[in-house]
Amino acid sequence: MITFIAAVSKEVLLLGRDRAGLLVLFLMPAILVVIITLVQENVMELTGQSKTRMVFLDLDDGDLGPTLYRQLATGNLEGIVWDKKKHNAAELKAAVTAGKYQVGIVLTPGASARFHARLTEEFRNVPGEPGSSQAVPSVRVFFDPGIMAGLRSGITARLQMAAQAVSVEAKMKNLERILKTTMAEFNIPKGFSPLPEAGLTDLLTSPLLTIKNAGTIDNEKEYNPVQQNVPAWALFGLFFTAIPIAGSILQERKSGIRIRLNSLPVSPLLLMGGKIGAYIGVCLCQFLLIGLIGICLFPWIGLPSFTIGAHPLGVGLIVLFASLAACGYGIFLGMACNTYEQASTLGATSIVAAAAIGGIMVPVYAMPGIMQHLSILSPLNWGLTAFHDLLMRDAPLSEIFDDLARLSIFFMITMIFSWKLAKSRL
Repeated sequence: MITFIAAVSKEVLLLGRDRAGLLVLFLMPAILVVIITLVQENVMELTGQSKTRMVFLDLDDGDLGPTLYRQLATGNLEGIVWDKKKHNAAELKAAVTAGKYQVGIVLTPGASARFHARLTEEFRNVPGEPGSSQAVPSVRVFFDPGIMAGLRSGITARLQMAAQAVSVEAKMKNLERILKTTMAEFNIPKGFSPLPEAGLTDLLTSPLLTIKNAGTIDNEKEYNPVQQNVPAWALFGLFFTAIPIAGSILQERKSGIRIRLNSLPVSPLLLMGGKIGAYIGVCLCQFLLIGLIGICLFPWIGLPSFTIGAHPLGVGLIVLFASLAACGYGIFLGMACNTYEQASTLGATSIVAAAAIGGIMVPVYAMPGIMQHLSILSPLNWGLTAFHDLLMRDAPLSEIFDDLARLSIFFMITMIFSWKLAKSRL
């Protein structure tokens, strides 16, 4: 035990001297998790997954404005009503063009009067006569030039649906009024009335068919980029510890320290275990740093807070097994390469590639079919899938055992190959 502690202390001492390497190990994933999460949050807003900021200016002051705004507010639009005494259409257009709002809506003066005149004239027309001569009132809409085409189309469709709903509601009310007046003129008893007790408008808004998500539960979670990115980029940082591990082994081999260590009456496995123990400590500190950023910093910059959920033990196991896999890969690189340049180039390239196909940078479901099949080969995908099962799907601890088994098998395979390469170099 004393020898193991001494081996760990040696590795920690060497790590402490490489301050630039430690800075990269801790600073790189910390910066990436903040930047990527902020970008994804903004992309969610631009694609309509989060509330879209809308500014509404009613220059009409009739009953049409509140009715239209009520219909719009039922969608995924976060509305702000501007006072026409303080603002005008030009200011609204400038604010939307500057990106302060994604969409701006202006109801022109006289819109309510034209709306009701058009409605009255439509009901006066009879078959064979020309249609209404009244101009259809229009709503002016301004879009932020920076929003995506898909979001623009979605907002336009939502506005058209709101306009259609306002029109149908007004026609139903007018039709109900005309029917009641006609029945009163001809003294028709209420028992013979074709109108429902609730009225035509309520009859129209009462659905006959509803759509319900079959997987909906009381505490159903929505997609949270924080729960995705904190473990993802923590895993990315964990596996980058393979490069300093490989560098440490190559430095020992180049300086002759490895020969002197092998001559000591100590098992080589114990010395290698000290190296693994030291770097597992580094990996745990890396994850702790990224987790604290998600818990403390993200709410301060307007992002959701990172939560571990009901399985902190499972999270710890994932970090531990992912750290073992990263250490095993680093030892394999140190044994397979002849120079630090080879190890750093091969290590960085392979880790970035494994992160790309493993779902760290792009979700697996968004990849082409062949890439989705290849993702199962990435150790980072195993760790990320385990994190998703616990943090986003609230799966039981037993659901991650297969991913933990894959990580442990990867560690054992890399250690076996490393041992064979070390034996061949003797």
